[in-house]
Amino acid sequence: MALELRHWRAFATAAGTLHFGLAAEQLGISQSALSQLIKTVESHLGAALFDRARQRVELTEAGRRLLPEARAVLDQASRAEQTGLVAGRALNRALQVGYVGSAAIHPRFTALMAAISACRPAISLRLDQCSVTDQTHLLIERQMDIGLLRAPDPSVPPEIAFLTLARDHMVAALPAAHELAAGEAPLDLAALADSPFIEFRRQQSGGLNLLVRDACAAAGFTPRQGQTVPQIATMLCLVGAGLGVALVPASAQRLGVAGVAFRSLVQPVHADLRMMYRRSDTAPALRDALRLARAES
Repeated sequence: MALELRHWRAFATAAGTLHFGLAAEQLGISQSALSQLIKTVESHLGAALFDRARQRVELTEAGRRLLPEARAVLDQASRAEQTGLVAGRALNRALQVGYVGSAAIHPRFTALMAAISACRPAISLRLDQCSVTDQTHLLIERQMDIGLLRAPDPSVPPEIAFLTLARDHMVAALPAAHELAAGEAPLDLAALADSPFIEFRRQQSGGLNLLVRDACAAAGFTPRQGQTVPQIATMLCLVGAGLGVALVPASAQRLGVAGVAFRSLVQPVHADLRMMYRRSDTAPALRDALRLARAES
């Protein structure tokens, strides 16, 4: 019987952990099932791969020599799968699109998704809200075709390209009862130094949390952290409840949350809506999406 990927995966996982119980948990199978898979590999190859005679499991010489090859088999299988998925999306005119929550509130996001959906021949959209960090990883691994994010751009390899879809800027969101809520003139950001800030959750890539903190630093202060939230809608609800102030993209005013007043800022803090994609991706569906995006930008 030829060995299958499940056998190689069982061996590589057990070899990586040197703990059959932990390896079985990672694989989502019982320890007895893992032991049987390992036994099948050893019987097929005619060599013991693990030394179980001591207190802890160790690889034999045969196991140590086999491990790089087993990992190469799994890596090749993964690459083949990803190549097939990419080819399938190209042939089926499907797009896997990731987006951050703050991107979805911009009218340009709605317009672009509508234009792509109306494209002929038809493009099938699969949308997934996820962080910029996750979008970047999925793009590099070719598991996603387009990422939609806010400035600033994350640090990415040169094969990832960016396209600005719409200009946007940050505004101050204040409780309606706040002493600075009234007024039409732009507000100096430094005037909020003594107010608690409702902040975006920090991301590995920085995201809007870093953008806000950098803007406050440029204005001469560090924001007093009140609450940390993952979504703009939640942030505005907390502002409306009087728990603090926040900086949000101007397009967030479309949400119309009660009890929140918005003030423009003296300092220009840009939060442009951006698209990222792989430069080398020639899938017709992606190229159509880029054409539509550039036509509207």
